[in-house]
Amino acid sequence: MNDFLNFSYKALNLLDNQIHDNIEGSYIDSFIHELQDYLELHVSNKILEDLPKNTNLHFAKFEGEYAVCFDYSSKTIYNIPKSYLKGTSPEVGEALYKASSKDFRIDYTGIQANPDNINNFLNECSYVNLPSKLNILPEYYKISEIGIDFAVCKNLNTNKPENIPIDDVPENAKNGDTLVYKNGEFIIAK
Repeated sequence: MNDFLNFSYKALNLLDNQIHDNIEGSYIDSFIHELQDYLELHVSNKILEDLPKNTNLHFAKFEGEYAVCFDYSSKTIYNIPKSYLKGTSPEVGEALYKASSKDFRIDYTGIQANPDNINNFLNECSYVNLPSKLNILPEYYKISEIGIDFAVCKNLNTNKPENIPIDDVPENAKNGDTLVYKNGEFIIAK
């Protein structure tokens, strides 16, 4: 099931990225976005189910219908549906814990992350993905900014931001280039 969810979600995001300008505002565009939201929720649910109970995360921001949270020790970002934050609206940096797969609560005994450093923490983390036995689709990344340690990119398969270590980026890559991850390395797409 994980492979089917991963394949469907990535394939739909790639399709949307390739044809969006041509179908923007149409019924098909609306359908694709609804299907993306549906698949994103199922992928998020599966990821959150796999987290151990009492996992601690830190709240960073709300993005659409999700709370963007991170685990700094594993450098991982999680999208938690707002409806899973039972009766609470966390402040930036507050600690959350998983009571169950669809119930996340503020951990008043947890150590808060410094709100001034949240963007730095997020830049050092990547979104979690479902583990997959199959990798049918190559991973595509659009470079938005090349920094000293990382290239800030948008994963075109998942529509999520990701940081790629600068040592893994081809030397002649520049802002706006699309990278393809093939055979364990990044190459510039033609």
